Amino acid sequence: MQSVFPIGLPWPTLMYLFLYIVTLIIHVVFMNYVLAGSWYLVSMSLFERRKPDQTPSLVAGTLREWLPFMLSAAITAGIAPLLFVQILYKRNFYTANLLAFHRWMAILPVLIAAFYLLYIWKAKRVQAWPRYFTFPLGLLTFAGFAFIAWSWTENHLLSINAGVWAEHYAAGNWMYKSREVLPRLAVWFAGSFPTLALVLGWQLWYLQRDVPDHETVGRHRMSMLALAGLVTSAVASALYAVAIPPEVREAITGYMGWPYVFLAGSGWGVQFASWLQVRRSARLEKIWLTTASVGLLMTLTGAAMIREIIRWFRMDEKVLFPLHKQAAEVGGLSIFLLFFVVNAALCVYCVLRVRRGLLRES
Repeated sequence: MQSVFPIGLPWPTLMYLFLYIVTLIIHVVFMNYVLAGSWYLVSMSLFERRKPDQTPSLVAGTLREWLPFMLSAAITAGIAPLLFVQILYKRNFYTANLLAFHRWMAILPVLIAAFYLLYIWKAKRVQAWPRYFTFPLGLLTFAGFAFIAWSWTENHLLSINAGVWAEHYAAGNWMYKSREVLPRLAVWFAGSFPTLALVLGWQLWYLQRDVPDHETVGRHRMSMLALAGLVTSAVASALYAVAIPPEVREAITGYMGWPYVFLAGSGWGVQFASWLQVRRSARLEKIWLTTASVGLLMTLTGAAMIREIIRWFRMDEKVLFPLHKQAAEVGGLSIFLLFFVVNAALCVYCVLRVRRGLLRES
């Protein structure tokens, strides 16, 4: 392809690719909150000082309260991109699932166990336990989410490397070993912390918006989380760029991908500058959280498009196009869009109802 991706692709492919990217970004926001949030609570359970009444800090308390809901949202938001990826890359996706075998199916019981552990971790009685109990509990919870992230990373890389399928099957391997696994996993793990800091920053801003004369609790910690995540993700991205084949790297930096590299990098810069301003301020200011949100959206969009360029470069587009056209002719898009709008409106309505109820109670 000698043009910017995905210019020149047939409209069915463009439609499914657009819907996949949009729904994937929504899923990633919730997913990042859970992955980085569970790790944050684990690490803080060792070092964070508790209040005299044994209640957690505002940051830790907010995370524990919201993690189960965010995991539910991540699972729900993950349904749409999972459906679209099956339409876009059906053969590769299903082949990787079959080759991973029991290892891939283990995601479901691990996810269920981690879900229940979040509710146990959230209980007030459990929060008052000594750290030598709460730390292993939190570590086990995070380990579940880390296993799922690792499994998805391996599955994705296995799906786009068709040349190793026969060897992988013949060897009976349940794990896919590649030099790309750890750098790619590091990119997504490090990148989850700026997302966590932003969403949690908005939550803390909302909780403390009516106390204008006091410093925002957790402001300094959110800025440090975001800045550390941004720096670490940049280093991990450089390592991942070295790990991928040279021809793929040239496609990303060439005609196909340079606008998205620029978009992701510009978003990174906007986020970094915004969090520096947050660090210098006494409070979490709405203006800097807004600019950080714009920067995060830019980075996630650019990263998602680069992700698809890497996948697309390794596949045969002549095989994919007829499948996309056939799927588009089946119908159902109007029903999907209808329910997408209805469910989005219901979510907004529920949030407004809860917010109105909380305001009346206060």
